[in-house]
Amino acid sequence: MQYNTEEVSRIPEKFCRDLKFLFTDIDDTITTNGLIDSYAFDSIWRLYRDGISVVPVTGRPAGWCDHIARMWPVSGVIGENGSFYFSYDRRTKKMKRRYFLSGKERRENNRRLKQIGQRIVREVPGSRIASDQLFRISDLAIDYCEDTGPLNKDDVNRICRIMEEEGTAYKVSSIHINCWFGDYDKVSCLKWFLADMSGLHMSALKDRIVFIGDSPNDEPMFKELPYTVAVANIKKFLEDLKFLPGYITRNPYGKGFEETVNIILKKRHTG
Repeated sequence: MQYNTEEVSRIPEKFCRDLKFLFTDIDDTITTNGLIDSYAFDSIWRLYRDGISVVPVTGRPAGWCDHIARMWPVSGVIGENGSFYFSYDRRTKKMKRRYFLSGKERRENNRRLKQIGQRIVREVPGSRIASDQLFRISDLAIDYCEDTGPLNKDDVNRICRIMEEEGTAYKVSSIHINCWFGDYDKVSCLKWFLADMSGLHMSALKDRIVFIGDSPNDEPMFKELPYTVAVANIKKFLEDLKFLPGYITRNPYGKGFEETVNIILKKRHTG
């Protein structure tokens, strides 16, 4: 099957020179077999030192995102598939937290999500509540490939159908299936983050933004942004995507992330 994508080495030099924000997924984009290797983490530092704002965009929980915002060389982090963003000001030592839903809404939703999780685990053998659920504030994460499984495609589809029946939004990542109540996703939170941080709408910055991902839950980014990259391990998901990344790396996982950063920084300083 042919896909309308190019190798990341073909990303334009002018775009690399003008780049302001690099948004990136974490699991299986920066990580390899669940670990962030030194070359991948060093790539984030290299972007930071070159004046490019790095913003992880992840399905991971609020508890993890607080740590990432504080401890990584990033400008902020978008978590739980767009439920919120956190941004830590190292000068004032203040954390900015912006949520799409109120505390009351989140508490009520969590009660309903807990019941949905119990149903899924009961009806789909081998599925589990994700081990990081304890640190979540807005969504339910069902593990199908991190600490269990991997479950087959039919089982993944069964989980998605239950989420649909329960009236939730949902997205499939490389390890979890996340669901939530609320009219938001990664793109809507990215727009919010950019407006707050730059005072500009995303449309005014679209030629200065790149996103790097690896799985179906990154599809809203692939649809919305003109410059998107996927690491090579996305190939197993391509047949399930309606909207494809613009570029694909030669290497998978963290090596693909490093490959992208190497190309961007080299072209950024060409000439």
